[in-house]
Amino acid sequence: MLERASTCLESGGRQLLRAPKPCLRTRRMLHSSFWHHGASDLALPSWWAASTVPDHATDDVDDLGWRRPTTRSYEGPLLEFLYPEKTLAFIRRLSTYGPDAVEIRRRGMLGAGARQYSTSQWQPSSEEPVDDLETMQAKEEMEELLLQSTPDEALRKLLWSSQPGKQELAWQLYSASVDTSPSTAFICDLLDYLGNTDFSRTANRVLQLFDRIPPENRRSSSYRMAVNAYVALKTIGPAIQLLEEASERFDPTRTGIDAVLKKTIEDDQWDLSIRVFKGFLRWAERNNVNVQEWTGYGKRHWGKWGPVFGEAQDVLEPVEHLRNFLSYVHQFHHELNSSEENIKTLQLFVCGYLPGVMWEVVNTPVPDEDYIYDFFTGLFKDLQALNLPVGPLYEFIIHAFLDIPRYQQYTRERKIFLDLYTTWRQHCLDGHSNPPSRSLLRTLIIQHARHSSYDQVDALVEDLKTFHAPEPFNVAVLYSLIRFYARGGLVDRVDEFFEILRMQFPSAIDLRILSALTYAYARRIDVPGAIGQFKRITDEFNLVPDMACWNVLLLAFTRADDLDGALECFNNCLESGAKPDVFTFGPMLDLCAARGDVEAFEALFSRAKQLDVPLETDRRARSGYVQAFLNAGDIDGAEQVALGILRSWKAGTLGDVEITHVWNMLITHHALAGELADSRRLYQEMKDNDIPLDSWTYGALMRAFIETRQTNAAFKILKATMPNENMRVYAFHYAICISGFLREGQPDRAKAVYNRMKNVRLHQTPSLRQMGLLFTGTRELMKLKAEKVNDPKARLVRVEEELRQSLMSDYGHEIANDEPSHNRYIDSPELNNVPQGYFSVLILLYTTRGALDIAKELFEKASKVPVDKQNYSAPIILLSAIMETHYKAGEHDDIERCWQLVYREASRLVKTFSQVIHPAPPTPEFDSVTDPTVLERFNASRIAMNRRQVLYRASRVYVRSLMKQDTPEALRQAQRTINSLLSNGFIVDNLTWNELIQHLATRSRVVDAFSACEMYLMPQFPGWAFLHPQLIRKFRPGYSFMELRHFDVKRGSVLPRYKTMVVLAAAFAKVRRDESNGVGFNPDMGGWVREVLEQVAPDTVRAIETMPRTGDALQKMYLDDM
Repeated sequence: MLERASTCLESGGRQLLRAPKPCLRTRRMLHSSFWHHGASDLALPSWWAASTVPDHATDDVDDLGWRRPTTRSYEGPLLEFLYPEKTLAFIRRLSTYGPDAVEIRRRGMLGAGARQYSTSQWQPSSEEPVDDLETMQAKEEMEELLLQSTPDEALRKLLWSSQPGKQELAWQLYSASVDTSPSTAFICDLLDYLGNTDFSRTANRVLQLFDRIPPENRRSSSYRMAVNAYVALKTIGPAIQLLEEASERFDPTRTGIDAVLKKTIEDDQWDLSIRVFKGFLRWAERNNVNVQEWTGYGKRHWGKWGPVFGEAQDVLEPVEHLRNFLSYVHQFHHELNSSEENIKTLQLFVCGYLPGVMWEVVNTPVPDEDYIYDFFTGLFKDLQALNLPVGPLYEFIIHAFLDIPRYQQYTRERKIFLDLYTTWRQHCLDGHSNPPSRSLLRTLIIQHARHSSYDQVDALVEDLKTFHAPEPFNVAVLYSLIRFYARGGLVDRVDEFFEILRMQFPSAIDLRILSALTYAYARRIDVPGAIGQFKRITDEFNLVPDMACWNVLLLAFTRADDLDGALECFNNCLESGAKPDVFTFGPMLDLCAARGDVEAFEALFSRAKQLDVPLETDRRARSGYVQAFLNAGDIDGAEQVALGILRSWKAGTLGDVEITHVWNMLITHHALAGELADSRRLYQEMKDNDIPLDSWTYGALMRAFIETRQTNAAFKILKATMPNENMRVYAFHYAICISGFLREGQPDRAKAVYNRMKNVRLHQTPSLRQMGLLFTGTRELMKLKAEKVNDPKARLVRVEEELRQSLMSDYGHEIANDEPSHNRYIDSPELNNVPQGYFSVLILLYTTRGALDIAKELFEKASKVPVDKQNYSAPIILLSAIMETHYKAGEHDDIERCWQLVYREASRLVKTFSQVIHPAPPTPEFDSVTDPTVLERFNASRIAMNRRQVLYRASRVYVRSLMKQDTPEALRQAQRTINSLLSNGFIVDNLTWNELIQHLATRSRVVDAFSACEMYLMPQFPGWAFLHPQLIRKFRPGYSFMELRHFDVKRGSVLPRYKTMVVLAAAFAKVRRDESNGVGFNPDMGGWVREVLEQVAPDTVRAIETMPRTGDALQKMYLDDM
């Protein structure tokens, strides 16, 4: 045994100490697990077993050893006798290297899904296997095809048809092909077809086909497929080498540079990214492609850079990769700026790569605006610190912001695009960056024009002149500026830019831009100016006006509320041969709706339908129909029409048209009537039906609150609710609150609103200026009263100074806005573009103080304004104000002249279509106001229903003037005036009726006084209140001891006032006393006056007889002697 043992040791030693055969050593040493664990305990990951010899999976760019034609394997590990047989076979298979090593390993690891070796747990490779079901289906389909044709023919038909999703079938047909040497074109076609799927499944197949194509026959698409395959296999080295090879013949954007850059950026391999991009720039230089020009494309960035960096947008965590890139630039700053080529490469790389990251940050599903703001402000600071180009990036991102709808809308938050532009502008002025392009400045102009930011647009125009002198404007910019300023009625600016367009680009003048000239005057309500510009189209430019030009001229007459002129323009338009459209009938329908002329509205609507004008889906026509019913006094009809519009909107027949305006009109109508409950009901309907709210919705609610003397609630909406809902606050809202607080006698609160308004940069409107004048005047009057200044000639200095500032402003520009007016009264537009309405406020203030001379002086200043002969008279409010001044001065002749002017202007305002087409014959005038025909004519009148009250204030002053003259003729004239007003459809207000009846009663016209009271006042008499010594009641002023609540008296209510009843009681007591004395029998009337009064005015007599005797001041004045 010992001898045999020694022999075994000797032979074993010779075996152990024998040198191995010469061979290539493996590049991977055995893992320690092989030495410290048994064969059954090994659990090595599959990536450890991969060979590091250069092959399809290597990252070695410079080693071309993977092109060797054969596959070699390592002969065996050291101490191989220590390994079990299966483990040793596994090691040998893993140690194989060569061009097909990856495929060999893949086949070895996919063996029917069962464990082949006991020493390793199976793990999937980077290339997932094809589903068995897909493979089986492909084989079954192949078998069916092979019954009719050969594999080659079936494959060619499949490639020719290019059916999607048949890549597995194509590969099966190719594998079954009997043609061992297919043509190069056929392989290229097959490669293109296999590449149209997920490369993680077909990468090896693509590379196998690509290797069969001779280099000189490879297409650009073939290179792209191979590059994408290498990228899918995560072998970026061969991909870059192949891309560089392809760049010698083809455009890199067609051979997969975007996929390579995506992979290198994803792996933060910035040196490789710069190398690949530098190769692209070299190709561009060889082929005369000026990449430098791509940096100025702004929002068209991806049209040029997309084929290079388009894939890089899809990387995960783009912001984190961007931070790594900036850190890389900071770390290798000297190397990246070592030569002109490196500097150019880095700058262009930044211009191409960063916009993709910036777009991903902006275009997120749930944007965080604070994060976005901080990101961009910090990013541009970092770029400035690294001396990287920022101009192209500013150009791109500002365009990107303005292309996103949420940044186009109004917001109270800070506007990041505006802050970025301001910073960039300063860099440009300092000479540190290239200036913004005309395209970007035009985009910013359009954005600010969308929100009527005139100051911002003016500043951008100056920037154009600064950055792009001596030719700052192009045609597109001039078009945008002309249209914007035309909408604001700024005719001087429109003429300025039109002359630039005419001098520099005469061929660009067409009817579209010429119509903008007419539109500018139409917005200013300057009819003569609009007509003059319209005539220039033919006289000066030798063009024939189209339908758009006629529509603008028609708009001018509509804004001037000139019914006669609008009808004439409409007829001339139809006679010219132009085909009318929605914008032709829109202004005419607005005129009908404003007058409450439902019949004319429906007639025009039918006419439009006959001419095939689609008004059924037009928002303007639909909302105008509601407005017509409201102004006609048919509230229920208006709400029914609104519900019909709501149903159509929900059904989608109105398209994208919003119906908010319809509900705003309904809420406003109820608000003006003081019906707060109905206003809230309609507001709740809007919320329930998901109707969008806007600034004017809240304005209508605010109006409802101030009409019910709840101005604090209205101010809360302005101060808190609207900002919280991101609603824009306009001058209209401030005017509402100021007027409400002044009406409630809270000047301090009005001052708070006024100061708040002064701190906000608002576009001035006539309503806001008048409220400002009224507020300042009220404060001045209170100050004079507190200082006990009794001199009526004391000037209101601050008010007059504010008036002068208002007169120096461009009033035509202020009335060109689309904001509603808070005024209740309807007045004629001030067509001469001079704010005569401002004078009326000051005249009223001085008249109230008794400074009649100053009031007359102001009226003369307002009257001396040059007025075109074709224009209309002064506004009714101004004439009414000066009538009050003349009345206090006792100048009745001047009042008579003013009344004629007022009556003529009112007749024009209340005219309807039927009156224009069929003028009514003149009505006979007579003195009696109690004739039954008067009410018949009033009810049959065809004037606008909502404008019947336009003369209430002027008629009150005129009737008072006539009664004060104390002559029979003046009294008869007063009665004739009332008769004429009623016969023509005008409303006589309650105070005028009561004063006239009191005057008749005191002038011994007892029968006329009682008859008028019975006919006009007593139908709404509420009766006397129940009085008790222990019951304290607060009666409405002027209606003492009557059974009235505050909501019973409306603005249109006509009922007897307490003083009227006392005066009539005194007159009736005198009649009874005269009868007791035997005086007062009148044979013409058929009896005693008392009997006549009881017969013609029974309700009035009964009210007098039941009137409580309280001994108050009025009763003592009139009834003590009775």
